[in-house]
Amino acid sequence: MRVAYDLTALQINSSGVARWITALRRALAARDEPEIVDIAQPQRAREGRVPHALLREGAWLPAGLANAARRTGADVLHCPAPLGPWRRGSVPVVLSIYDVMPLRRPEWFTAANRWHTRLVLPRIARGADIVLVPSAFSRDELLDEVPGLAPDRVVVVSGGVDAQFCAGPRPDAERPYLLTVGELQPRKNVETAIRAFGQLASQHPELELLVVGARGWGEAPVTHEIGSAAERVRFAGHVSDQRLVELYRGASALLFPSRYEGFGLPALEAMACGTPVVAARAASLPEVVGDAGLLVDPGDAGAWAAATGRLLDDADLVAELRTRGLARAARFTWHRCAEQTVAAYRQAAAA
Repeated sequence: MRVAYDLTALQINSSGVARWITALRRALAARDEPEIVDIAQPQRAREGRVPHALLREGAWLPAGLANAARRTGADVLHCPAPLGPWRRGSVPVVLSIYDVMPLRRPEWFTAANRWHTRLVLPRIARGADIVLVPSAFSRDELLDEVPGLAPDRVVVVSGGVDAQFCAGPRPDAERPYLLTVGELQPRKNVETAIRAFGQLASQHPELELLVVGARGWGEAPVTHEIGSAAERVRFAGHVSDQRLVELYRGASALLFPSRYEGFGLPALEAMACGTPVVAARAASLPEVVGDAGLLVDPGDAGAWAAATGRLLDDADLVAELRTRGLARAARFTWHRCAEQTVAAYRQAAAA
């Protein structure tokens, strides 16, 4: 079987979706089959990320994507980001949709983003032979937002944790710190982590809060909160994966108060590094974290402070969550994700 794998999103996106696309592509390459042929828009193609790419001049339109897949002789076209043909064609399509946030919480997005999602997402979902989603939560949301989409065409395929995110020696740090990871945007709810830290700060005078993540749309309330916080709240911006592994390993805990995640990769990465997790009881996070972390109402800073305080004061609880977290994260591998994705390719090709 030959699969055309669309890498267009890598050229316009450096978020968790881009990391997912890259990690899955790597896992697919490690398999004997299927044969993967990459297709991508030529502008700004990133060196090393588009091997053997079929490059096409001009705009990368849905029709152009389908035509490019056809020219490769592909049996299946996989669009691993929500960009794809609007209707079914001669090449079966597997489409990945991670969430429907702009439809469920439009206030978190620009007008252009809301308009684009409302116009495009239902069409490409109906035009795909198989739609892959990362969680049962995302599946339910998608089926609710796209009437007429057949449930048997929407398949849950969870993501994985890269091998570099693993337990290891705890790096030296000048002071103990809590970590929160996520792009600065409204849904990530970093303000709650900062407010919770403010309630803990006087009881733990050496403790710091480190905020890791790129700046995003609607960041103003978060940056204001960081600027107004004590000097012990530090903003690190975007960091490399290698640095992120070090930060996970050195953190006393990961605070992940995001109000909406289709999957929630940072929580799994932290658990894989042996770091206890406090996560929001919202969206897909209870499904991903399970009983391997502490789950808290995303809007209750006092509850976040209390849960985090438990971790800081109870070594036995930390040890228990570390054990559970390592076991939980081990269940999510890119090898397993690739295996389930290939099963979806076969299902689409046979449809």
